[in-house]
Amino acid sequence: MTTLLVSGLGSLSFSVPRQFHVVEEQKNWTEAQQYCREEFTDLATIDDMTENEKVQSMIHEAGVNAWIGLKKGSSPKWQWSLADRHFYRENETEFRSWATGQPDGGGEECGFMRRDGKWYDYWCSVSHPFICYDDNLVLVRENKNWREALQYCREHHVDLVSVTSERVQRWVSERAKGASTAHVWVGLLHCYSLGWYWVSGQNVSYSNWAPGYEQVGSDQHRLGAVESRGGQWVSDLTEADQLNFICTTEDSKEIKQRLRDSGMPADAKLTWMTQPDGKIFKEKEEKKEEGRKRTEL
Repeated sequence: MTTLLVSGLGSLSFSVPRQFHVVEEQKNWTEAQQYCREEFTDLATIDDMTENEKVQSMIHEAGVNAWIGLKKGSSPKWQWSLADRHFYRENETEFRSWATGQPDGGGEECGFMRRDGKWYDYWCSVSHPFICYDDNLVLVRENKNWREALQYCREHHVDLVSVTSERVQRWVSERAKGASTAHVWVGLLHCYSLGWYWVSGQNVSYSNWAPGYEQVGSDQHRLGAVESRGGQWVSDLTEADQLNFICTTEDSKEIKQRLRDSGMPADAKLTWMTQPDGKIFKEKEEKKEEGRKRTEL
């Protein structure tokens, strides 16, 4: 097993992409929506042509036509099953791939994709296969300190989530709403020689700090969490605080492949040394290598 220092992973980019799932059971649109919300996240939302082509390829391979999460609202504007406007980027809900002449009305108020990738309006009561999506995050509603949460995610899923983009932030904010604690742990930590960074090894390039929380004293080590309501980041919690937390469930095979693509061993793992006093943080300065100081945690 190769153990990498934190600074050695800075160039990797781990995201939390949306994954689509074709469900070949026959259900009407409302039943399909309920199934997706229970087993995954929701019926498929398709943001752009890249995602549309991905879904098209999946249903073509499965040999089915399928419901997507688009439905005619009371406005009567077509809208996605996930209706929270704060989740989407500007104009993201406006992408459409209607077939020529669609939608044509006539009481057909649910979105349907054929194997050619084009969308049609259809009667919501008809049973068809359908497409769900999963945001690859799971909220664990158990109260654990940060180190216990990290260990749990790595044993049962993949890792504590790293919020590396606005899109991942929206996923995390949505998941955090279901927490039983006022804040939830994420994989964010700080030490004075490295600044803020993620357990994936990335520096913090995207941020969503609540006012006054980003700056910490030079002698302080902090752990990051997000607000359950609002999703902004805070840093005034201690190692002992017991919170819900969010894990990423992204396929570890994908992570290993990204390590290989970056020229690193696929079994590389970022580790933390727990000190006799039970604390995570204790810095050990090593010799300078190529003009920079490395710090092992």
